[in-house]
Amino acid sequence: MGEKMANGRKMLKYQTLKENLRERIESGRYLENNCLPAERELCEEFSASRMTVRKAVNELEQEGILYKVRGKGTFVKNTGKINQNLSKLTSFSEDMRTRGMVPGAKILLLDVLMANEVVADKLGIPVGDDVIMLRRLRLADGEPIAIETTYLRYALFSGVFDKLADGNSLYQFMKEELGIFPKKAIQSVEVSSLMEWEASLLGNESLNVSLLIHRQTFDADGMPLEYVESKYRSDKYKFYIELYDNE
Repeated sequence: MGEKMANGRKMLKYQTLKENLRERIESGRYLENNCLPAERELCEEFSASRMTVRKAVNELEQEGILYKVRGKGTFVKNTGKINQNLSKLTSFSEDMRTRGMVPGAKILLLDVLMANEVVADKLGIPVGDDVIMLRRLRLADGEPIAIETTYLRYALFSGVFDKLADGNSLYQFMKEELGIFPKKAIQSVEVSSLMEWEASLLGNESLNVSLLIHRQTFDADGMPLEYVESKYRSDKYKFYIELYDNE
């Protein structure tokens, strides 16, 4: 386990272990309400003493991230929110499956429009070119999580009208039907207001703000494949980013 730095100072071994455990929880490797590996297993995996493991686990428990059940072990606390790592390029469906959840999608709108300046710039096409607008309600275990609006080049993706149905993965369609593989994405996150119809679709009419994600996805040659605007439930979703010291 390599050394890490915090505020310019070397982290103690238990602090490094603590952050490793936190990252596994936030990434979904350790699922909510599931038991952590036994203390002995953590000692072996991280080459750490029992005292080091206990101190790391105890601090995570004090922070409300873990909880202990007598005679059973230490468990990940249910925060009620889905954690998404913004530094990894995966589809919504892939994210849900890694968390042991069933992904879903309900198509709200599938149409052909003329690209405005914003969409044309993001897709690298002339203003006025035909684009496909795909708006879907994204579900996790049947519960509404996000309203996702995707813009696609019509010339490349016209097959979605025949092949894409409720519940299908767009990325799977790209890879299996078209041989197109997303390789890179640029994303931004901001807070955005929700209109009444959006809050209603998301299953919480009292919700008035969302996490707005703008996403531009490219293939291996740098060609833009999609431009996506998604509004995620702020009461059910949170995003995190892994940062590394390049020095």
